[in-house]
Amino acid sequence: MLDFLTFKTFVSTNVLILFYYMGALVMPLLAWYMAIWVIRKFEFARLAYEQGKEKLWNLLTSQQKTKLILIMAFFFLFMELMWRMMFEFLIAYMQIRDVLVQSYLSGSF
Repeated sequence: MLDFLTFKTFVSTNVLILFYYMGALVMPLLAWYMAIWVIRKFEFARLAYEQGKEKLWNLLTSQQKTKLILIMAFFFLFMELMWRMMFEFLIAYMQIRDVLVQSYLSGSF
């Protein structure tokens, strides 16, 4: 435990994979739920959401609405890709470090 607290031992890649899935799957669903909860719970948020949505939707043509939805979907997928790449980098770093530490400890460094 002391090695973990003093950063001599790092978290394992299994923990990183768990946090990846929490961020990739749970966080978007939780954010969606929280947005719906805020809109239902607070009157000013509901009014702002409804009026903003109505004004924006009335200004846009159907082609612009389609483009807006596609752009937002692209942004979401891009954020998911960046989240994945960040965790791939962290896992690769952990694996490289493990190999270097093992080779140093075995004397073949």
